Amino acid sequence: MKLLLSFLCALVTSSALGADLERGKTLYSQLCFNCHGPTLDGGQGPSLRDQYWRHGSSPAAILEVINKGVPGSAMIAYEEVFPEADRLALRDFILSEQEGMRETVRSVYPVEYFKGKRFAPKDFASVESLSQTPLPENHYYFKRNGVGVLRGNSKLYIKTAGEYRFSIGPIGRTSIFLNGEEIHYSDANTDKKTHFNKTVTLQPGVHDLEIFHEEKKSHSYRFRAVLQQVGGKSFALTGRSLEGNIPKFIKARPGEALVVRKWIKDLPPRTLMCLLSNQVIVALNPVDGQIIKAWHSAEINQTPSLPDRSAKPSEVTGTPIDQFKSSPLKSDSLRFLRYQIKGESALISFKTQDGEKTVAISPEGAQSFSISIQ
Repeated sequence: MKLLLSFLCALVTSSALGADLERGKTLYSQLCFNCHGPTLDGGQGPSLRDQYWRHGSSPAAILEVINKGVPGSAMIAYEEVFPEADRLALRDFILSEQEGMRETVRSVYPVEYFKGKRFAPKDFASVESLSQTPLPENHYYFKRNGVGVLRGNSKLYIKTAGEYRFSIGPIGRTSIFLNGEEIHYSDANTDKKTHFNKTVTLQPGVHDLEIFHEEKKSHSYRFRAVLQQVGGKSFALTGRSLEGNIPKFIKARPGEALVVRKWIKDLPPRTLMCLLSNQVIVALNPVDGQIIKAWHSAEINQTPSLPDRSAKPSEVTGTPIDQFKSSPLKSDSLRFLRYQIKGESALISFKTQDGEKTVAISPEGAQSFSISIQ
């Protein structure tokens, strides 16, 4: 009887959770997809699937943003708009789409206390940390020339059931505990026969992850760790600090156009990006005066390389406009002179064989633009 009741309780809970996630998915498709993209990968707003969570990645932090909004952004407060059940369903749907580490906190402990001791969670309860830092990047890093024992606490979100294994660089000493069990142990100063690295079977859900690491002081921290699904994807557990930076996006201000030159992915390096007040972006080639591409509901992400600190070019996030009028400017002899802003219009001036000509690009409706010659 007890087993039957437990089964029925689990069945009801699973059904209720499934219904809640469906409601959350419906709300997301109605409210959130315009800014955060249909698959949560970002658009006008940040991605809700990658590692970087500026305002926190815990269930409480995500619900707080849903409830209160983000001042100074397009994210409004829904606390007075939708009932609590809907807001919780939306939060739970977002959480169901997560993979990798979240709620990551880095604590640093004095080295002296752990000399000659094997790392174990219980030992950290009896000594005070030197610092505790939430990491919005959700990967571990250490300041240059830093000294101390790193203790990392994270929630590990798994979406795909399978066998997983940690890959750890042979630097210093490292212990990893997953759901309270030590999964990895290595120490560059001990016999490798004492080391181990278990392959574990993980089910979809949220798992408790603790990482302990110590290495000699050096100019840069060299600890590298990856969680690899056997035959599947991998998750970086270490990386570099964003050093206080946050993802930066460029878009026009209300009632005023903006022209910028950025190294944009898949566009010529001298392209002029005309950002209009209706969130349309028009890419104009100053070499021949022609329109290359255009997007609506768009902005420029000038920091797509922040998560891995690479050198990626800026990217346009938005919906491509497939059909638009080409520039009426035709000339065998064309030289770009300057650009200027006049209200909601971007004015691009050229010297032609017939004298100076100016291309005016202006917003038209909610998702288009007009182009004319002055």
